[in-house]
Amino acid sequence: MLKPLSIICILVLLVGVLPASLAQETGRQVITSDNGGQLVELMRLGRGSTGQVAFSPDGQTLAVASTVGVWLYAPAALNTPSEPPLIPTPKAATAMAFSPDGRVLAIASDSQIFFWDMAAQQMTSSFKIRTNSTGMAFSPDGALLAFSIGYNGIVLWDVAGGVEKAALAGNMQMDASVVFSPDGTRIASATSDNNVRLWSAADGSEVAVLSGHSRYVYGFAFSPDGAVLASASYDKTVRLWDVASKSELAVLAGSEAQPLDEAYAVAFSPDGARLVSGHAKGLIAFWDVSGKTLAQVAGPQKGEVRSLAFSPDGSRLVSSSTAQSLQMWDAVSGAEVMAAVGHTAYMNAVSFSPDSAVLAIADWDKLVWLWDTVTMQQLNFTTPIGQDANVAIANVTGLVFAPDGSLVAASDGFKVLLYDPAVQQQVGVLDDCVGASMSIAFSPDSTLLAQAASSGLCLFDVATGALLSQFSSGDWSNGVTFSPDQTLIAVPSKDHTVRVYGLP
Repeated sequence: MLKPLSIICILVLLVGVLPASLAQETGRQVITSDNGGQLVELMRLGRGSTGQVAFSPDGQTLAVASTVGVWLYAPAALNTPSEPPLIPTPKAATAMAFSPDGRVLAIASDSQIFFWDMAAQQMTSSFKIRTNSTGMAFSPDGALLAFSIGYNGIVLWDVAGGVEKAALAGNMQMDASVVFSPDGTRIASATSDNNVRLWSAADGSEVAVLSGHSRYVYGFAFSPDGAVLASASYDKTVRLWDVASKSELAVLAGSEAQPLDEAYAVAFSPDGARLVSGHAKGLIAFWDVSGKTLAQVAGPQKGEVRSLAFSPDGSRLVSSSTAQSLQMWDAVSGAEVMAAVGHTAYMNAVSFSPDSAVLAIADWDKLVWLWDTVTMQQLNFTTPIGQDANVAIANVTGLVFAPDGSLVAASDGFKVLLYDPAVQQQVGVLDDCVGASMSIAFSPDSTLLAQAASSGLCLFDVATGALLSQFSSGDWSNGVTFSPDQTLIAVPSKDHTVRVYGLP
């Protein structure tokens, strides 16, 4: 079950204003009180967080559900710096499915189902549903669309008639997959009692209850011949079920030599010989179906592997994780082939360089991105400067440029990490301040850095990283700022005071 993310405090630090010279160079106007009401959005930065992935039946398109819509990638160009086509959605796309003929892509967003015509590249119809759907599938003949409505069950929708055909009642899991058997006669999903259930697609009646998992069940896949159903569970196992006899065939799990954590997704290769499962800690397990043995493991990568899809020819596997990574693997060797760029986790701190030419952005994926505001390049063109550094940013509580533009400082809640934006590398760590970091500020001459923490104020020498002074306060410090002449440091506190520090 997907855990709700904690609310992130967004800290926006704007250093300086747009100089007249830069405004003239870019042709943009200085924002004033006279024209502030005319603001427009100039650009969206990044491709959003990744979600489910699905190949079109002909293998020519890879659809990726994200927080800004559905991206349509050419599978051979995941790492292209230019943006692929985007299907915009009202809110994050939470589920999607291609029709069997590949002409239509169904998308769930904002408690609605949308139908996208792939040839015309436009939405053709939509309808409201009771709550947001996190799983959907077309029947093999394309006549029905099955989609989950959380605890309220699964709806069977008559695509041609545009009406509800049947409702599968039951206490469903909120985020379990919904799949049709290859012959279209059965639908598989999971209920909150950790059981796997099969229903008749003809009338919605329950056909079987498959018991064995001890924790929530997330992903499902029928073998190409429909004889076997695979299920992935939070209990760290993948189970194989005989559809005809409604019995358990095997329990696939890790070992002491190769441990596997929670399983979230499964997919059969087109020939049915291999099964892959996506796990926590970014692991992908490749199983030999006939021998019911573990063949190899890819990873680890960051995050939990939540969605898997084989290319129609079986040569490639695409995975999507909670760390917002979208990667393609060789389905035989398990080697990584390529990864997409531009997908980011939740962004939670930003800061302009003193000349406004660079915008630094921190995200929940432990990265700091640099974006060129002069050329208005897309975020995916720039290098995430935390990518190869040993960083521990989880919840960035401060991000600020030095006034001379030589450094970017990012606070991860405890430490302050210093980056050189010119070479896009980490150059220092300030970690001697006790307590949680609440705010950071450079001195006007860029030589000092003040850190307001839960314990009080810390003052560092930027060049050496030495802790120069440390002061305790009666309560958490909420912010910090230097006076323009660099003679004073002010720190507001939760004890309803503002402490001002300076030389005697």
